[in-house]
Amino acid sequence: MPNIPIAAPAIVGLVAAGALVWLGARYIRRTRSPEERERRRRIRLHVNGRLTEVTIFQADAGILQYGYEIGGVAYDTTQDISTLLDYLPRPAEQLVGTAVAKYDPNNPANSIIMCEHWLGFKERLNGQ
Repeated sequence: MPNIPIAAPAIVGLVAAGALVWLGARYIRRTRSPEERERRRRIRLHVNGRLTEVTIFQADAGILQYGYEIGGVAYDTTQDISTLLDYLPRPAEQLVGTAVAKYDPNNPANSIIMCEHWLGFKERLNGQ
Protein backbone atom coordinates (compact mmCIF):
# COMPACT_ATOMS: atom_id res chain seq x y z
CA MET A 1 0.00 0.00 0.00
CA PRO A 2 2.81 2.52 0.60
CA ASN A 3 3.52 2.65 -3.20
CA ILE A 4 0.03 3.88 -4.11
CA PRO A 5 0.59 7.51 -3.02
CA ILE A 6 3.81 7.60 -5.04
CA ALA A 7 2.34 5.92 -8.14
CA ALA A 8 -0.73 8.16 -8.40
CA PRO A 9 1.18 11.43 -9.02
CA ALA A 10 3.50 9.64 -11.45
CA ILE A 11 0.53 8.35 -13.46
CA VAL A 12 -1.13 11.78 -13.43
CA GLY A 13 2.15 13.32 -14.61
CA LEU A 14 2.52 10.84 -17.47
CA VAL A 15 -1.08 11.39 -18.59
CA ALA A 16 -0.59 15.16 -18.49
CA ALA A 17 2.65 14.93 -20.49
CA GLY A 18 0.97 12.70 -23.06
CA ALA A 19 -1.93 15.13 -23.38
CA LEU A 20 0.46 18.04 -23.94
CA VAL A 21 2.34 16.16 -26.66
CA TRP A 22 -0.93 15.20 -28.37
CA LEU A 23 -2.32 18.75 -28.21
CA GLY A 24 0.97 20.16 -29.48
CA ALA A 25 0.96 17.83 -32.47
CA ARG A 26 -2.64 18.78 -33.27
CA TYR A 27 -1.73 22.48 -33.07
CA ILE A 28 1.24 22.04 -35.41
CA ARG A 29 -0.93 20.16 -37.93
CA ARG A 30 -3.59 22.86 -37.86
CA THR A 31 -1.10 25.67 -38.41
CA ARG A 32 0.15 24.18 -41.70
CA SER A 33 -1.40 25.59 -44.84
CA PRO A 34 -3.61 23.34 -46.99
CA GLU A 35 -0.91 23.44 -49.69
CA GLU A 36 1.72 22.22 -47.21
CA ARG A 37 -0.55 19.43 -45.94
CA GLU A 38 -1.16 18.31 -49.54
CA ARG A 39 2.57 18.39 -50.32
CA ARG A 40 3.27 16.25 -47.23
CA ARG A 41 0.52 13.80 -48.25
CA ARG A 42 2.12 13.39 -51.69
CA ILE A 43 5.58 12.83 -50.20
CA ARG A 44 4.20 10.32 -47.67
CA LEU A 45 2.53 8.36 -50.49
CA HIS A 46 5.70 8.50 -52.57
CA VAL A 47 7.76 7.06 -49.71
CA ASN A 48 5.26 4.51 -48.32
CA GLY A 49 2.85 3.84 -51.18
CA ARG A 50 2.39 0.69 -53.21
CA LEU A 51 2.32 0.73 -57.00
CA THR A 52 -0.68 0.00 -59.18
CA GLU A 53 -1.50 0.54 -62.83
CA VAL A 54 -4.08 3.23 -63.55
CA THR A 55 -5.95 4.59 -66.54
CA ILE A 56 -5.96 8.36 -66.94
CA PHE A 57 -9.35 9.33 -68.38
CA GLN A 58 -8.89 13.07 -68.57
CA ALA A 59 -6.03 15.49 -68.06
CA ASP A 60 -5.69 19.23 -68.25
CA ALA A 61 -3.40 21.86 -66.79
CA GLY A 62 -4.89 21.47 -63.33
CA ILE A 63 -6.42 18.02 -62.81
CA LEU A 64 -5.74 14.37 -63.61
CA GLN A 65 -8.83 12.15 -63.53
CA TYR A 66 -7.99 8.46 -63.30
CA GLY A 67 -9.19 5.06 -62.19
CA TYR A 68 -7.70 1.83 -60.85
CA GLU A 69 -8.64 -1.38 -59.09
CA ILE A 70 -7.28 -2.73 -55.79
CA GLY A 71 -8.50 -6.02 -54.32
CA GLY A 72 -11.53 -6.12 -56.61
CA VAL A 73 -12.65 -2.60 -55.68
CA ALA A 74 -12.67 0.06 -58.40
CA TYR A 75 -11.56 3.61 -57.54
CA ASP A 76 -12.15 6.71 -59.67
CA THR A 77 -10.35 9.77 -58.38
CA THR A 78 -8.59 12.99 -59.29
CA GLN A 79 -5.30 14.61 -58.43
CA ASP A 80 -4.79 18.35 -58.45
CA ILE A 81 -1.55 18.92 -60.38
CA SER A 82 -1.78 22.71 -60.69
CA THR A 83 1.30 23.18 -58.46
CA LEU A 84 3.25 20.41 -60.23
CA LEU A 85 3.05 21.56 -63.85
CA ASP A 86 6.82 22.16 -64.08
CA TYR A 87 7.39 18.42 -63.46
CA LEU A 88 5.18 17.18 -66.33
CA PRO A 89 7.09 15.28 -69.03
CA ARG A 90 4.77 16.60 -71.76
CA PRO A 91 1.62 18.77 -71.96
CA ALA A 92 -1.09 17.54 -69.60
CA GLU A 93 -3.53 16.88 -72.45
CA GLN A 94 -1.11 14.22 -73.79
CA LEU A 95 -1.09 12.23 -70.54
CA VAL A 96 -4.35 10.36 -71.18
CA GLY A 97 -3.71 6.59 -71.20
CA THR A 98 -2.06 4.20 -68.80
CA ALA A 99 0.23 5.23 -65.96
CA VAL A 100 1.37 4.04 -62.54
CA ALA A 101 0.08 5.40 -59.23
CA LYS A 102 1.19 5.01 -55.65
CA TYR A 103 -1.56 4.33 -53.12
CA ASP A 104 -1.86 3.93 -49.37
CA PRO A 105 -2.37 0.21 -48.60
CA ASN A 106 -4.40 1.18 -45.51
CA ASN A 107 -6.61 3.53 -47.57
CA PRO A 108 -6.46 2.56 -51.26
CA ALA A 109 -8.58 5.56 -52.26
CA ASN A 110 -5.62 7.78 -51.26
CA SER A 111 -3.31 7.84 -54.28
CA ILE A 112 -1.06 9.96 -56.48
CA ILE A 113 0.29 9.72 -60.00
CA MET A 114 2.95 12.34 -59.45
CA CYS A 115 4.72 14.38 -56.81
CA GLU A 116 7.81 16.56 -56.58
CA HIS A 117 10.09 13.49 -56.48
CA TRP A 118 8.34 10.88 -58.63
CA LEU A 119 6.33 10.58 -61.87
CA GLY A 120 4.13 7.62 -62.74
CA PHE A 121 3.80 8.43 -66.44
CA LYS A 122 4.91 5.86 -68.95
CA GLU A 123 7.29 6.99 -71.65
CA ARG A 124 5.98 7.35 -75.15
CA LEU A 125 8.23 6.08 -77.91
CA ASN A 126 8.62 7.37 -81.46
CA GLY A 127 6.65 10.56 -80.79
CA GLN A 128 3.42 8.70 -80.02
